[in-house]
Amino acid sequence: MSVSQLLASSERCVDEGLEGLVAANPGYVLLPKQRVVVERGRVLQGPSRRNGVALVSGGGSGHEPFSAGYVGHGMLAASVSGHVFASPPAANVAAAITAVGKDNPDGVLVIVFNYTGDRINFGLAVERCRAAGMKVEMYVSGDDSALTQLEGTAGRRGLCGTHFIFKIVGALVAQGGSLAEALDTCRKISEGTGTIGVAANGCTLPGATAPLFTVGAGQLELGLGVHGEAGAATLPSGSLREVVAAMLAHLTRQDSTTRLDLQSGDEVAVIVNNLGCLTQLEMTNITKEVISQLKSRGVKPLRVYPGALMTSLDMRGFHVSVLRLKDPSWLALLDAPTTAPAWCAPCLDDMQGEVSVPDLKPAPCHEKSENIYTLREEGHVQAVRQCLEAVVAKMPQHEQDLNALDAECGDGDCGSTFLQGVAGLSKQLASLPLNQPARVLSVLAEIAATDMGGSSGGIYSIFFTAAAATMAQPGDSHRAMWAAALRAGVKAISKYGGAAQGDRTMLDALVPAVKAFEGSKAHEDLWTVLKAMAGAADEGARSTCNMKARAGRATYVRDEKLKGEDAGARCVALVLDALSHR
Repeated sequence: MSVSQLLASSERCVDEGLEGLVAANPGYVLLPKQRVVVERGRVLQGPSRRNGVALVSGGGSGHEPFSAGYVGHGMLAASVSGHVFASPPAANVAAAITAVGKDNPDGVLVIVFNYTGDRINFGLAVERCRAAGMKVEMYVSGDDSALTQLEGTAGRRGLCGTHFIFKIVGALVAQGGSLAEALDTCRKISEGTGTIGVAANGCTLPGATAPLFTVGAGQLELGLGVHGEAGAATLPSGSLREVVAAMLAHLTRQDSTTRLDLQSGDEVAVIVNNLGCLTQLEMTNITKEVISQLKSRGVKPLRVYPGALMTSLDMRGFHVSVLRLKDPSWLALLDAPTTAPAWCAPCLDDMQGEVSVPDLKPAPCHEKSENIYTLREEGHVQAVRQCLEAVVAKMPQHEQDLNALDAECGDGDCGSTFLQGVAGLSKQLASLPLNQPARVLSVLAEIAATDMGGSSGGIYSIFFTAAAATMAQPGDSHRAMWAAALRAGVKAISKYGGAAQGDRTMLDALVPAVKAFEGSKAHEDLWTVLKAMAGAADEGARSTCNMKARAGRATYVRDEKLKGEDAGARCVALVLDALSHR
C-alpha cells in the first residue's frame, strides 16, 4: 500500500470501508459476504418491517459516498458494492434484491448506471430474481453529455446526475408511488438531465504509485467519466469563469445528440460534484460560478447540491449535472426528508424488532445443468484436466502485461481480475466432474461471476453459461457439440455485451478461434486444433492495435490514447496459447 494512501490494504479497503460506514449509521445492516448495505427497517421481523417499492443500486467502489451512502428511507433500500472500479458479481446483486424484494408485493426497482459490466451483472441478477418469483424492474440510467455522437459507442454513461433519480424516485415510492410510476419517472428525469465534467489529473488506485492518466501542465480533460478513463477532449485550464463557460457550452451545444436543451426561463436543480480531491473552498467558488452563469443564461437554479456525491478516488476535478424541473412535483420530492447520510444526515431510526435476513444463497448454476453429455474415454477426461491445469500454471505470468494494456482505457486490472478467476479454478480443480463437460462449464461460469467479478467476470460467465446450456443438449459428435457450445457462448457475449467482431473487444480474438475450430479436420487431434485456434486468436488480438473501439469502456477514450492491443482479446489469445502448449 502506498504510504500516501490511508487504507487498510488494497485487498480489504472496500470491506473495511463498508464496516466503518455501518458502524457510523445505526440504521444500516451490513451483509459482509455480499458487500450489501440494507436499510434496517427493510429487514425487521413482523409488522414493523418497512413496506413499499424498494430501490436498489450499486456498482464498483472508489466512488464513495456512492452507493452505500444513499441507503436510507426516501432513497435506496439497499446497495451493493464491487471492488474498486469493478462491477459487483451477479450473485451479490441478487442478494441485495432478495434482501428487500423477497415477499415484497410492491416490488423492487433496480437502478443501473450505464456501464457494460453493470448492465451485464445487474441484468443477470434481475433475471434470476424474476425467475425466483420476485417482482423486479430495471432501469439503466445515462446522463453523460460528453460525447456529441452516440453511434459506435456504449451509450451515455451513468454519472452523478443519476442521483436525481435516487432522490426524486426514492421520495415518490416513500409516499406510496407504484413500481410503474417509479419506472416512468426515471425515464422522464433522464430525458431532462445532462452531466459534464473536467479534471486536472487522473486518479490513483489503492496500492498504486502513479495515476491512471496524466494531464499536461495548463490543461484540463473535458468530458471524463469516473473510472480513470481520459476525457473526450482537452482544453486550456484558464480561469474558473472560462472553465465553467466551456463546460456549459459543451453541455448545451446544438450539434450534440447528448446535449441538454436548456432554455431561458427553465427552472433547474443542479449538482456540483467533487470528484475527490478539490478543497471545500474550491467547491464553493465553483458552485457560485455555475449558479452565476446559469442565471446569466436566464436559467433559474431552484436547488443546488454541491459536494462529493460520486467521486473517482483522488481525482482533481468536478462534474456539473443539471436537471430541468419539467414536472412541478419534483421540487417537493427533492425537498422530502431522507435518512440517507450522503444526501443530508446519518441514517437513524427508533424502530424496534429483530432483524430477519432471508436466505440469500443462490443455487449454483451447475446444479441446474442436465447431465446428458458424458466423456466415456479416459483420454478425453485427461485432456480436459490438462487444459485446465495449463491455464492455472501459465496464466499468472501474464498478469502485469495484461494490466498494462488495460490501463490505456480504464482501471488497468484485466490481468489481476482474470487471475482471481484462475485462483478460484485452482481451488475447485480437484473436485470438478471432468467427465461431464456441461457441469465443468457451469462451474467455470460460477467462478467467473463470483471470483472474477467486474465486466470481465460477467462476460466470461455469460460465455460459459451459454456454452454449458448448449453442451447439455444431445449432439451428433464430440466435435459438433463443442462447436455448438462455442458458437452459443460467442452469441451470448455479443447479445448481452453489445459487441461484435471488429469492435476492439475479446471477440476479436475469440471469434477467429471459434472459426478455426469449426474449420478443423475430423482427423486432427485436440492439440493440433488448439494450436490453430491459438494462432487465429493471436492474429485477432494483434489486429486490435489499429482498431477503433466501438464497445465497452474504451469507446470513451480518444483514439490516440489507444496504442496497444485490447487487453481482453490478448487475454483470450494467451489462454488458448496455454491450452495448446499443455
